[in-house]
Amino acid sequence: MIGLDIRVKNCYSNYLCKLLEGVILFDYFWEIVHEDFIYLQNGKLKSAFFGKHVLNSGEFAGCISRDNYYMIFADIKAYPINSDLIEIRTFEDFMKSSCEMVILCTDTSYIEFYSKDRKILDRVYNNCIKYNFEKAEYRSLEDVSNRSLVAW
Repeated sequence: MIGLDIRVKNCYSNYLCKLLEGVILFDYFWEIVHEDFIYLQNGKLKSAFFGKHVLNSGEFAGCISRDNYYMIFADIKAYPINSDLIEIRTFEDFMKSSCEMVILCTDTSYIEFYSKDRKILDRVYNNCIKYNFEKAEYRSLEDVSNRSLVAW
């Protein structure tokens, strides 16, 4: 198994925090390829959720740990610290790269999660069950090899 197809409720939540609970975020830096989030800060509606293109683990953890946000669209890639960042558009690009995880969210409710580490994949799957996500299904390499790894 290499991926998960996940479905979540279309509502404010902290889905990324729940999804990645127990994953050691500090082993990675996080590329924010695309994002569209809405959240409240000091009673005001904000939309620059991550604020920059590449975040260290502390910055990323701080963003996803907010109480509630509305995740509309996201394309996030996790790379081991000190590795090279490359453009990943296809599943083949992902497999050849040093990128370890990919999180894609489209239309607020559909999340694709990919990890080269089976332990991380299983942890994320178990988090989906723990937090009663609407759907979490494993996907094999064969299932996803023709998928685009760019959220549009």
